[in-house]
Amino acid sequence: MKEKENQKAEDELAELIATEKPRIEKYFKYNFTGVNQITVTGAEIHPTGIPHIKGYVNNDKDLYFNAAVHKDHFEGDLSIPYGLEERQKSDLSVSEIEEHEQGDKE
Repeated sequence: MKEKENQKAEDELAELIATEKPRIEKYFKYNFTGVNQITVTGAEIHPTGIPHIKGYVNNDKDLYFNAAVHKDHFEGDLSIPYGLEERQKSDLSVSEIEEHEQGDKE
């Protein structure tokens, strides 16, 4: 029974990563300069109940991130080191980015 619960939790985290990785990539693409690749290393549910997705950018493990997924999706709640802070050019949420994209298409 415990194995089944663990597998279900792992499956849910894998689904979370699959759903949220494109949103995290979009956030980095629009808000940072010089970020070419996102590597997700895993996900976990914090004791507060908030899922977090961890990874790094540009194949550099020193440029790590910890993305919190509040409510339904990642919007921009991110913990990053100074090396990434230096590359940040704006701080649009994923929803704001998508609104801009929609406006560009019309």
